[in-house]
Amino acid sequence: MTRYPLLADDIPAEAQKAPPQRIVIVTAEILGPVRNGGIATALTGLAEALAEARHQVTVLFVDLAGTMQQEDRQDRWADLYDRRGIRLAFLNPDAYRDRSPLALSFQIAGWLAGERADIVHFHDWIGLGHEAIRAMRMGQGFVDTLLVVGAHGPSAWAAEGNGLPDDPEQERIERYAIEQADVLIAPSQYLLGWMEARGWRLPQRHYVQQNLLPRSRDAKTPESQHGLPVTELVFFGRLEPRKGVLLFCDALDRLAANGILARHDGLKITFLGKSTPIEGTEGRDYVAARAAGWLVETGFVSDLDSADALAFLAVPGRLAIMPSLIENSPCTVLECLLDGIPFLAADVGGVAELIAPEDRDRLLFAPTADALAAALTDRLESGAATGRPAIAQEAIRRVWTNWHIQPGRPRQSLLAQLLLRLRKLLKRK
Repeated sequence: MTRYPLLADDIPAEAQKAPPQRIVIVTAEILGPVRNGGIATALTGLAEALAEARHQVTVLFVDLAGTMQQEDRQDRWADLYDRRGIRLAFLNPDAYRDRSPLALSFQIAGWLAGERADIVHFHDWIGLGHEAIRAMRMGQGFVDTLLVVGAHGPSAWAAEGNGLPDDPEQERIERYAIEQADVLIAPSQYLLGWMEARGWRLPQRHYVQQNLLPRSRDAKTPESQHGLPVTELVFFGRLEPRKGVLLFCDALDRLAANGILARHDGLKITFLGKSTPIEGTEGRDYVAARAAGWLVETGFVSDLDSADALAFLAVPGRLAIMPSLIENSPCTVLECLLDGIPFLAADVGGVAELIAPEDRDRLLFAPTADALAAALTDRLESGAATGRPAIAQEAIRRVWTNWHIQPGRPRQSLLAQLLLRLRKLLKRK
């Protein structure tokens, strides 16, 4: 497997005296306005860390769902983020008249033009950075701004995992932003390999750096444990094929047929996550129909934010199961590691990269129903285990904050520089 370079952690001493950077994070997900999600968790953690490092941090929240249209809601969340040293900004409501990704990207580029940022972070999903990056490459602006794309999982990757057809136009928008960005940063080796295997051209400056979770996750990681009693199996994730809900149901069918479930009196099964359509049926209804044959108490919990979901999983006796078919670098796995929550996860994508090598065999299983059924049988009989992260959060924090001290300026092509100078001259005339 190709090994991609990591972000540098060797900042010269003189660079420590560099002035704070003006940093903007453009995102459709941020914790608070959005209850949970990998992008929201990772970018909230990044914003907090950069603010603590005394950078001038602005988060532009792109409100796709329209939840912030009431002014008091904007003010409330902006005030809460302001207390953390972060400016939370919003687009003008008129910017959402056309909600297509390309139109929103155009509105975002216009908003950014007035910010004079040193560094701008975009996530890859829906290509919010497309127009700003296109303008930079055409010499129409952002010459002194470093435009960074974070590889959290493009739409083509998610469609592949759900067995759905790709949207060619959406892929074009996202792929352009990824390929033409000044810098591409992925939290896993896996996702950069996925892109290159499909012919995507990575920018010259592409790196791997694991996600940084919000500061509340910095508690000392507990030592790994074994033999923890299991009284409840908890599917943790959205009820969608990509998250492995069908695989989980298939594994439980096997346990029911073999009499394993019946042997464990009082065992419960819970689905913790939002419901989405599965095979033309609402996910919750689909699962309920499958559960009728298990003859075990089955429940659904779908209204918890990230913190409450983790508190739910931390109750003794509960075993979190994350049987995703594809994953990049799931924050859910990292959160379970940091909170000492027993779990099982499918060994896909970048999941193994998150877990200490000596703990992987106890926590991972091959992404098949038979393998999951075997792992569940073993945990019900012998007890569950917790594990430790491969990299401590403080080490990840140090690398992220050090890199932002001296990230390097974008390298504009000579043609782009000449075009920009020509436009400035024409404006003066």
